[in-house]
Amino acid sequence: MLDGLREYGPAVLIFGIPVLAGAILFIWRDGALRRRGVTVRARCVNQGRNKDGEVALRLQYEVDGAQYAITTQHYTFPPAGIGQTVDVIYDPVHPSFGQMASELGRGIVPWIVGGIASVLLVLTGISYL
Repeated sequence: MLDGLREYGPAVLIFGIPVLAGAILFIWRDGALRRRGVTVRARCVNQGRNKDGEVALRLQYEVDGAQYAITTQHYTFPPAGIGQTVDVIYDPVHPSFGQMASELGRGIVPWIVGGIASVLLVLTGISYL
């Protein structure tokens, strides 16, 4: 029944394992922010445009007297301009790891991608039995 999958086995392994590892990394990182994240106000100190004209913000925040900076994802319509403030959630264990609060979604996509990769890897393994 799964014999047809056997011919794609090497490709599934080459692509499936890194995809699964990436999904696990995203689940772990987002989970750390959800469990123990602390919200602070961050000031937009710079904006950078990509070739499509989308804007990424450079946000700076302070934790226990130390300055940290993060770069956001790219926006067509950025949520803040230079000098304005936004909420950032950072991990108190690793204060340099932060994310703009509005970017922290429900986290369902890594679970879906990881689930699909897991199923493909298991089915590929079964096809070799």
